[in-house]
Amino acid sequence: MSGAAALYMGTCSGHTGGGSGSTHHPGLGGSILPGCTMPPLDPKIVPRSVGLMNATTLWPPTPQTSLNDLTRTVRINLLGPILDQDLLIPHPTPTVHQVNYTGVPDGCPPGSVTNPAHWCTIGTAGGREPVVGHARKLFATCKTVRINGRRAGRFADPFGDFSVAFPCTSVVTGCSVNVFIGLING
Repeated sequence: MSGAAALYMGTCSGHTGGGSGSTHHPGLGGSILPGCTMPPLDPKIVPRSVGLMNATTLWPPTPQTSLNDLTRTVRINLLGPILDQDLLIPHPTPTVHQVNYTGVPDGCPPGSVTNPAHWCTIGTAGGREPVVGHARKLFATCKTVRINGRRAGRFADPFGDFSVAFPCTSVVTGCSVNVFIGLING
């Protein structure tokens, strides 16, 4: 299907689900954690995949900005096109989650602590999402249009492949208003 050419402009879609925080323990992370209340970033907190965390965590629209300095010899409406495998700046989350503790067996009072959502999310920083957010990379769906030998990105192409390295579920929304690429089936 043809689509508007993806450009380094505007923002991505952000993740669908639009979560705004929750209780992670008990919750997606599992049951209430045993022991005394710990400060944020407790290693006992069980991280979950971005796909699961979308239900409770907000990754808002983020600028479609290249991670690296790019020189493009082709321009579309005076802007650089986003091409297959281009890396973009990380996708951060402002969300925080509650984590609860039983106080048992240590005899200390139970309690609740807020934790940044990145700590509750599986990622590439010691098994958790980095503080700056998860990586974004364009996975172009167009099979017929190439720019400098690389497949061209277009509207609604994904910025992730659901892997731990590229878990982003956002898609391209910053695109040309008058340049469309691709065929009906690719």
